[in-house]
Amino acid sequence: MDIRTQTTQLNLKNALLKCIQNQPFSTIKVKDVILTSGISSRTFYQYYKDTQDLLLAIETDLLTEFNEALRKDSDTVNGTIDHALTQWELVKIAENISKHSIDFFLRNKNKLEILTSDNGDIRFINKMVKAANQEFAKRMKKMQPNYQAILENEQAIPPDMVLDIFDRDVINIVLRLISYNDELSPADMRRYIAGYLTRSPLQFLGLVK
Repeated sequence: MDIRTQTTQLNLKNALLKCIQNQPFSTIKVKDVILTSGISSRTFYQYYKDTQDLLLAIETDLLTEFNEALRKDSDTVNGTIDHALTQWELVKIAENISKHSIDFFLRNKNKLEILTSDNGDIRFINKMVKAANQEFAKRMKKMQPNYQAILENEQAIPPDMVLDIFDRDVINIVLRLISYNDELSPADMRRYIAGYLTRSPLQFLGLVK
């Protein structure tokens, strides 16, 4: 892809995101994107069929980058777990397997905040959760090959549902944390995530030991 094409597509993507900041995506027309971008209608249709196609292109870019960040973090998972982990071990593992993912959220803060806003695409969170579920299942199997059997014995709900709830909560927490990026460093965020992964909400509130 030549630089001119890349620049044009980037301008259209940025224009759509800007439009979403001002109005719900469902109400945005191609003409709104054209007016915001300053790019002709003919050029728009050279690359995209409609606003839905343009939105999909933005989300595909982000999901590709998110999957790559998850893969890099997964590479830090070494060996199986053959004993009950201490709190310290849990925290260190959680910090180590979230570095690239946190960096991804910080790099794409504005885009993610816009897409997950009330004006954005409510389905995008589901796409992120699906990607996280697939990657986390691989990590769990790498760390504990019998994790599904363990979950079935320990939990009253199916293993897949456990992962879905867990990953959805973590993603929503990270999205909340990046809104404080001026106050929190990436290392601070990893520690917060590690704390969440290793303690229940009731423990955070000091209601249980």
